[in-house]
Amino acid sequence: MGRPAPKHLGTTPATAGVEVRPTFAQIDLAALEHNLAAVQSHVGSARVLAVVKADAYGHGAARASAAFVEAGAWGLAVSLVEEGVQLREAGVLAPIVVLGGVAPASADVLVHRRLTPVVWSVPQLERLSEAVRRTGARQARVHVKIDTGMTRLGVLPGDLAPLLDWFARDQGRTVTFEGVMTHLACADDCTDELSSKRQLTVFEDCLSTISAAGFSPPLRHACNSAGLVRFPGAHFDMVRPGIALYGSASAQDVQLAGLRESMSMRSSVLAVREVPAGVRVSYGGRVQLERSSRLAIVPVGYADGYPRNMSGSAQMLVRGHRCDVVGSITMDVSMLDVTDLPGVRAGEAVTMLGTQGLGQIDLHEMADWSGTISYEVTCGVSKRVPRHYV
Repeated sequence: MGRPAPKHLGTTPATAGVEVRPTFAQIDLAALEHNLAAVQSHVGSARVLAVVKADAYGHGAARASAAFVEAGAWGLAVSLVEEGVQLREAGVLAPIVVLGGVAPASADVLVHRRLTPVVWSVPQLERLSEAVRRTGARQARVHVKIDTGMTRLGVLPGDLAPLLDWFARDQGRTVTFEGVMTHLACADDCTDELSSKRQLTVFEDCLSTISAAGFSPPLRHACNSAGLVRFPGAHFDMVRPGIALYGSASAQDVQLAGLRESMSMRSSVLAVREVPAGVRVSYGGRVQLERSSRLAIVPVGYADGYPRNMSGSAQMLVRGHRCDVVGSITMDVSMLDVTDLPGVRAGEAVTMLGTQGLGQIDLHEMADWSGTISYEVTCGVSKRVPRHYV
């Protein structure tokens, strides 16, 4: 997938126009394509269903989806019908699987927009079938979800028979049984292999039940990003990577080798303050300076998705060097200790996430500082932070 040298490709529509504040998230489209290729290489002939829910984990669903499809993804997965509609309106033609089911008011939209819902009950199938007849569409495609132990969404194995009976009665006239799936609850827990293996055994038993009933859905899938790394025997016909496509993992020990983080967060120094020893900094005065210091004011705060609970742990990069964030992170700005970097001035580049010079702050480190997972870091970058695509 040859791509020319990186260049600025604009901002998200929501922030295009007036853009004065220097804080932005940079999205590397080439990294997205690289990560898709790395996953595809790892899973061989299995298809890749690229998960782009939650605005592609904060990367911008339309742009990320286009990159994944260009790189060879079979299709895209979203959580909400609205997310699927947004992609169709952005011109995405690839298959879109809606993981969140068929809500009572959603059937007509699903059929009209050619979205493929995940289903787990006869009432959901009935809604779709009625919508197909009502709208005059040819057919709706569905993937049946089996709850093998996640205890969230899906049909329980013991309740699978009524769905199969429904498909037998319909005979594919209104609904095509395209896929069957499950979701692993503990795929990223390397201390617990038994739970996932137990789920996969239950899933395979259900596949046998489906086959014995005369059905052969061509797309069987179970593995998320961690699952496709830990359970190569469970790639089946398709895998559903999410965080791996954005260059990270739920934990470092389940990260696929060779990925590139696709999001960085950058800003520049707004002002520099000379502050004597003994002064307390930021809300609550929780930090008292032990020496005379130079503090750089950086226009990024928790309203931008730079979590307040990183206060006391977070660092940023200036000139490739790590500088401590001092005091409580506020809604709009953070204070950075640049005392040991002589001559730092307003306008100098600051990196909150990503690489600068020889320094790097990655998603795992930010997640550790804030006591969360890398998914939440990227999803939490707010809409008021422009996305710059390169």
